[in-house]
Amino acid sequence: MDFNRLTRNSFPGILCGIFILFLTGLPGSVFPRVKPVIGMDKMVHILMYATFAFLCIWGYRKQFVSNGKAYQKKALLLTALIGIGYGGLTELMQEFLVPTRTGDWFDFLADSMGTLVGVSVFFLFFKDKK
Repeated sequence: MDFNRLTRNSFPGILCGIFILFLTGLPGSVFPRVKPVIGMDKMVHILMYATFAFLCIWGYRKQFVSNGKAYQKKALLLTALIGIGYGGLTELMQEFLVPTRTGDWFDFLADSMGTLVGVSVFFLFFKDKK
């Protein structure tokens, strides 16, 4: 495995994770108060985590295509576990470490759904590439 190429290809996913962590760590007072649109908050969570999962697995794309089905399943599973775990950790961080923010089970579910969407989109797009 070429570590330099893997690191370089993983950089977008790492940056996306840092961006999510930055947004998660901001106090609630930083965000503008707007008239709530039903489900908009959850859609933002789904979009952020779908992007995160897609970019994370993007770093593995060369190995994903050339190393066969066993690697493909491991890469998909590992990315899903990382995304879901990261979503859980960010919600715990909001609950216990960030003033004026609270962790939310429904946000965690949206984070998890977004992760699965990102992994699924990647799989559908790259499954036949050889």
